[in-house]
Amino acid sequence: PLQGGRQKRTQKTKSEVQPKGLDSLLNQISRPEKLSTVAKTSADWNLFKEKSDNAQLKEELEKKAMGNESYLVKKDFLNRVDVRRFELEKAEREKERVKRAASKK
Repeated sequence: PLQGGRQKRTQKTKSEVQPKGLDSLLNQISRPEKLSTVAKTSADWNLFKEKSDNAQLKEELEKKAMGNESYLVKKDFLNRVDVRRFELEKAEREKERVKRAASKK
């Protein structure tokens, strides 16, 4: 006991709070595994593709993945356009700098 009859509180450690032995094992088993929406959707889509032995579906998916309508193809094209525009603007700015430097002399 401390002064005035008060007792010092003891804090419980994590090992004292968490269940041990069989209780711990039961807690691990009973908790469902948390899946994100993206992971669940991806798993469902892969399962659908595996169950579906439709050759036409597989061919269409491959065609869409490589065709002009593909997201990655469009994104790559837009990136190339952006780089090209930047290079043209950069060249134009450089020409203006050279002009200004020549006119100052």
